[in-house]
Amino acid sequence: MSDTASQKTSRREFLKNTTKIAAASAIAGPIGSRIYAAENNTIKIALVGCGGRGTGAALQALSVKNGPTKLVAMADVFQNRLDSRYELLLKKRKEKVDVTEDRRFLGFDGYKKAIDCLGPGDVVILATPPAFRWVHFAYAIKKGVNVFMEKPVTVDGPSTRKMLKLAEESEKKNLKVGVGLMVRHCRGRRQLLDRIKSGEIGEIIMLRASLVSSMGRMAAHTGQIITYDQILNCPHEFAPDVDKLTMDSPAPLQLGSQGHYPYPNPGIIKDREY
Repeated sequence: MSDTASQKTSRREFLKNTTKIAAASAIAGPIGSRIYAAENNTIKIALVGCGGRGTGAALQALSVKNGPTKLVAMADVFQNRLDSRYELLLKKRKEKVDVTEDRRFLGFDGYKKAIDCLGPGDVVILATPPAFRWVHFAYAIKKGVNVFMEKPVTVDGPSTRKMLKLAEESEKKNLKVGVGLMVRHCRGRRQLLDRIKSGEIGEIIMLRASLVSSMGRMAAHTGQIITYDQILNCPHEFAPDVDKLTMDSPAPLQLGSQGHYPYPNPGIIKDREY
């Protein structure tokens, strides 16, 4: 492609071909396309969850080389974090940050207001604690917005089932969804897998891997071997009614009658984690 053609990359081409929009590493699929006359080539981005990882993902989204991006909205539940991360992003990428004060949203409903600043084909970065992921994902799907979400995306059976159902809905609407699973996008690990498949290391006699997952956590908390089906179908939801949470409502997890929070009892309580 000539330099002239490269400089005229349209929004459609960028959305179709980009492999990195906002992630700890590249998103392995396209971001999607918006096709209409007199198209605006700029991808608008909203950041929901302004912690370190969310801010890092936003910086990466604003650093892509093959298309114009602009941060237009931010949301968090902590004012100091919202303010400090805005200043940091402004310092790092001033020319690509257009988040006026009326587009910096505080509170548990801030995600809706931030996503409402976007249009079809734009991208929301979801980087809050995982209990909120299904809530924010559902609204992004409703609004027809593409999504990059940080891992973990769920931590218990009920929210996992919700996320799987939402993923199906996003596919029906042809939305593009990326997750910051760094191992899947690690070039070194992909090359290692290719070499193993090609037989470079010969016959595999033993393979050992270690990964802390929801299954491992539930096994430790209940004192028993846990299968994928068990964790998926476990009814224990860590943060019930999180979609109804407000700044004034009680926390999802409350102190017990003896003045302490619930805790695991391995081998005694086996049908839930605490």
